[in-house]
Amino acid sequence: MNVQKVLRYIGLTLGFLSSTFFILFLIAEGGAYLLEGKTRVIPIMLMMIMSVSGFIWAVAKPAKGSLLMIAGGVIMSVYLLLLGGFGEINMALIYGLPFIIPGVIFHYSSNKETVPDIKSIL
Repeated sequence: MNVQKVLRYIGLTLGFLSSTFFILFLIAEGGAYLLEGKTRVIPIMLMMIMSVSGFIWAVAKPAKGSLLMIAGGVIMSVYLLLLGGFGEINMALIYGLPFIIPGVIFHYSSNKETVPDIKSIL
């Protein structure tokens, strides 16, 4: 098994876990806020949907979907950082990194020139 496949499986696993968690979180928390008439959760919901759709796209086409995952995670982090200030950097990282890290792994695994062969590592 080469490094490219290992990185792809790691990206699939991490992306699936974070996407599943945030979709369930989105349904539970976001749905409750929307039913109460609070619309301040809509921008975060759209950013999460963008990141999760990037993961779904990355399953089929890792190079393009990974960029959408990374963009969604970065936009979400910056939005939360601007909204809460630099004192809330933990919240920005908690929401953004679960999409940025698998996105970077997917993007790295899709580029055959940057991934070394396992024989050259060992």
